[in-house]
Amino acid sequence: MRQDVGAVIPAAGKGERFRGRLPKPFVPLAGEPLIVHAVRALHATPAIRWIVIAARPEDRTRLQALIRRHRLTKVCAVVPGGSSRSASVSAGVGALPPEAKWVVVHDGARPCVRRRLLDAVVRQAKRHGAVACGLPASVTVKAVDATQQVRMTLDRESLVLIQTPQAFRRDWWTEAISRADHQLGGMPDDAALLEWAGFPVRIVPGDPLNIKVTTKDDLVLAEAILQRRGRS
Repeated sequence: MRQDVGAVIPAAGKGERFRGRLPKPFVPLAGEPLIVHAVRALHATPAIRWIVIAARPEDRTRLQALIRRHRLTKVCAVVPGGSSRSASVSAGVGALPPEAKWVVVHDGARPCVRRRLLDAVVRQAKRHGAVACGLPASVTVKAVDATQQVRMTLDRESLVLIQTPQAFRRDWWTEAISRADHQLGGMPDDAALLEWAGFPVRIVPGDPLNIKVTTKDDLVLAEAILQRRGRS
């Protein structure tokens, strides 16, 4: 497979729901900082040639030292993140070399991603142009108003719970960003920006164990997943 794929890891969020003493990227998980697990998974994926991390400005120096210590040589830049997720990803995409024609985006707070999922996302993106991985909804979902009054029960047969990694053509992203302008803050994920701009996005089957660490309870679950994986 041609090596023209770059990856962006958005890690500039405030992590307000986590409420830890350390910024979330540096929280210990299975003996290493949380973000190292996500970066290492991308680093071990042969199709990915470059990695850019979008971080809070105050975290950049510490992250750069962490990357050097763990010899994650595919990381070519640690850039300041923006005021929204899409702005952070856009900054990361802009820091990739021009040779990167395809972009994989993966949350720095998803430490349990497997290489086989990353491989599948890259492969399907090159086939369809843009993909996101996701899981079928396994619970009933209701739409409510501001008073918590139920307004609609959604058909879960047509619902998918979205994860990262997501991947797309770089030129599609560039076009979508140029058209979105001030609307970036309202985009819940990267695929949403492409959808808004009119580009088709396909779903790749995700992984139930590819969890996002949002609270301290998630950290306990992620530790159990990684420890079990290490033993097997």
